[in-house]
Amino acid sequence: MLDLLDERGQLKLLPTAAYDAFSRESLIAWCYHNARYGVPTIELVQWLKDRIGGRSAIEIGSGAGDLAYHLGIPATDSKLQKKPAVRAFYDLAGQPVIRYPKFVQNLDALEAIEEYRPEVVVASWVTHWVDPNLPLPSGAIGCMYGVREDLLLATGVTYILIGNLHVHKQKPIFALPHEEHNLPFLRSRATFPDLNRVWIWEGSRR
Repeated sequence: MLDLLDERGQLKLLPTAAYDAFSRESLIAWCYHNARYGVPTIELVQWLKDRIGGRSAIEIGSGAGDLAYHLGIPATDSKLQKKPAVRAFYDLAGQPVIRYPKFVQNLDALEAIEEYRPEVVVASWVTHWVDPNLPLPSGAIGCMYGVREDLLLATGVTYILIGNLHVHKQKPIFALPHEEHNLPFLRSRATFPDLNRVWIWEGSRR
């Protein structure tokens, strides 16, 4: 198994070339067993720091907290996978759950924005909210516990989202004006890694 965690259990910050030295199968297996989806690279972290600039920022849906840890910003998460029903679902599927570090604060996205009043919100591989009272669209990747990204954008924050065109293609907020960046240093366990992207919705909050 790959040795990618530091002494605190956080993903080491490595250059993209280091991940490319591993076989694709090895990286996918490591991410799966350690409940990671995307892996922050040195180049991605620097790019995000440049885009954030001097603005205040937080991460939502932080999971294991690797990205916020390396960006030096507050990490927040609803810690959904600690809920008994959700954990049972993962157990039945034989899929490892996230082990949340203590520094990841138990706040959902809107609570975190209310708490920190950031100008920028960063998210990586988050699931969007779908109304449980409506039929789930065919092939939808969303759930009733997902992030209310429409309400998030309504707060006026700038939203920077890391994900994948195949996995996240049904997000309703794609109908709103945004930037799309196909960056050469995005690495993940996605089935179609060439579709990894960063999207930015610029907000009005200053």
